Amino acid sequence: MQDKIILKKNSRQRLELNKVDLELLTFLEHQRLLTLQQFYQVAKHLFNIKMTEYSFKNRVRKFEDYHLIRGENYSEGFDGERFKYLCIGSKAVDLLIENELLDNSYTKSKIYKFNQKKNILHYLATQQAAINLLIGLNGELIRDPNTDEVKYPMLYNVTSFSHSPATFSYTEWIRNDKNLHRQNAGAYHASVAKYMIGNKSSTQIHGSTMTIVKPDWIIEIKGSESKKIMDAIINIELDMGTEPFETLAQKVFKYALLAEKNRNKLHIMDIVIADNSFSNRSTFSDGIRRTNNIFKRFNADPAVIKRAQESGLKIIVRPLKLNVEAVYKTLGKY
Repeated sequence: MQDKIILKKNSRQRLELNKVDLELLTFLEHQRLLTLQQFYQVAKHLFNIKMTEYSFKNRVRKFEDYHLIRGENYSEGFDGERFKYLCIGSKAVDLLIENELLDNSYTKSKIYKFNQKKNILHYLATQQAAINLLIGLNGELIRDPNTDEVKYPMLYNVTSFSHSPATFSYTEWIRNDKNLHRQNAGAYHASVAKYMIGNKSSTQIHGSTMTIVKPDWIIEIKGSESKKIMDAIINIELDMGTEPFETLAQKVFKYALLAEKNRNKLHIMDIVIADNSFSNRSTFSDGIRRTNNIFKRFNADPAVIKRAQESGLKIIVRPLKLNVEAVYKTLGKY
């Protein structure tokens, strides 16, 4: 990676970029879409960029002028949500590939779909949940409350990682035969790849790779190697207050299957309730009532509780502003 890059617009205009600028652009590409406020939070707290919000906004405008970033405005009526959101630009992709921060095979055309999400508000609220965890836990030493031993030393991009479900998929290989319903415990695709590419003889086993469950976003945390602590996977399910309880219950069973197949990792189903901490123009409530209702419905369903316990799945239900604390305690406890 180059220490310094100078972009020239004409004989009088130029933009100087450093390593941190490239890392910040890489983060934006990885997260696909962020509000301007979220981008500033990340710059300040994860990348330690010492800049006022006003100065940062001006720099983002300059990035837009040089096609490093593409920005658009979101508005929801006169009194509703209103903010600017950003995604990566074509020139940034070229720079990131040149500096080996993106693979040469990267398809540039896909960036033009980043700002075409069906439900932008849901996606950006999900990003807020992920960013809160990355920032809120960064630099922390999560300890076992009983022994005080360090379980998870938290440092972004060293022991904690952010993953899109598109690049961190949960799949299993299902064998095609008359007993298909008995094959739900089939091994993962990586373990049975030999069955997928064999010759065309009559003895070839046929099947297909199926998705077990698809979270809204994923935070991966590496456990302490010296203490042989298992890695933790936080599967974020962003709830806008409209998803039926039955749908959430079905997802518990899917995550339980995932946890059961991966007992060498701590799997957490993190149901995050969108609340009024998302923005100062938010129409969301404090999320407490919705949280309590989900807890009550889960606790009243013995099949849900039993399945989670059997599989080792941990379930968190919290409003957005209280979620980091709940995840912190869960990581320490389990």
